[in-house]
Amino acid sequence: MHPDSVRVHSFILRVLHKLSELLSLLTGHPRGRALLPCIVLAHNEGTILPEFLRHYRDIGVDRFFIVDDRSTDHSLEYLSEQPDVTIYAPVEGSTYRRDKRIWRAEVLDRHCDGAWVVVPDVDEHLHYHDIEQGRDLLAVIASLEDEGAEALHAVMLDMYDDRPLQDHRFADGRLIDSFPLFDGPDHYFRLAVSWRTRRKFPTPACFAFGGMRQRLFEQIAVSRDTRQGRLLHKYCDIGGDFSPEGFALLKLRWAHLRLRQMLHTNLIYNCSKIPLLKWREGMRFQGGAHAISQPLRLSQQRAALLHFKFSAGADGLRYIAQRGQHASGSRSYHRMIDQTRVMARSPVFEGTLRYQTSASLGRFLN
Repeated sequence: MHPDSVRVHSFILRVLHKLSELLSLLTGHPRGRALLPCIVLAHNEGTILPEFLRHYRDIGVDRFFIVDDRSTDHSLEYLSEQPDVTIYAPVEGSTYRRDKRIWRAEVLDRHCDGAWVVVPDVDEHLHYHDIEQGRDLLAVIASLEDEGAEALHAVMLDMYDDRPLQDHRFADGRLIDSFPLFDGPDHYFRLAVSWRTRRKFPTPACFAFGGMRQRLFEQIAVSRDTRQGRLLHKYCDIGGDFSPEGFALLKLRWAHLRLRQMLHTNLIYNCSKIPLLKWREGMRFQGGAHAISQPLRLSQQRAALLHFKFSAGADGLRYIAQRGQHASGSRSYHRMIDQTRVMARSPVFEGTLRYQTSASLGRFLN
């Protein structure tokens, strides 16, 4: 190609890229490249933002890139005071429901090509082996690179307390102290990702589901006394591989077929996340960080995301439902709010465990 043609082509690409940008920078450009960046989308989460920043600073994050989606609480003012936070905002007409995966990718492509990045939600705290011993994410990344891995899989665990869900409220202190309980690993399972989904988003090959939300709001039979439960416990144990190959993958696909009625008649909560990965420009998440558009080598190590979605009680869920920016018009949140009897009782049951250290997570990490 003639040099003048190359320059014209490069100019056109830059113009097209500029036209496609859906975010505007609210703060100054960060100086230098972050050692460990964290990219997150936020809306009206000022109550839990300090805990979010504290947790990730404690485990090694040195720069936060936060897309503030038109918050009306004190979030924006608080974030503007944080020296390690760079703030973006969506341009007029761009919405979370339609564009959230593009927002993430835009920030990641700008700042993180070739770098390890953390991509949680504000209500998710990443935990892994020996975190309480001071092992930070830089040490985790070093072990991932020694292994030749490109990404770390985590199961998202809904955290709760022994009081009615509608009355769950976080005021101050530590989130884990307010909501220390979770459903144990016997109540989470793996299923193979559908062929259709995996063609577009090949990582991971399996997804996790189960836990408190599934148990209370979209009940499925998990007892070993039922045919469905026996299939889940025998073939879909949460402690298994999320990158199975050969016969192991065939077994999961067979179980998927046997469980197709359950999948077609119930809303299944995807509890798989890829919260830590080595970013390559051009990759895209499925929506949230549940799956990625490139085949990445998952680590044999695993993590958990302690998920504090119920930290604002019924009012918080009702706000999300009315805003309608999550999948299918926030359908799952409408369904939760409508189940008033469930919301009015404690979620504790015989399978409830209490988080004390990373060892409390058992098969979620082993």
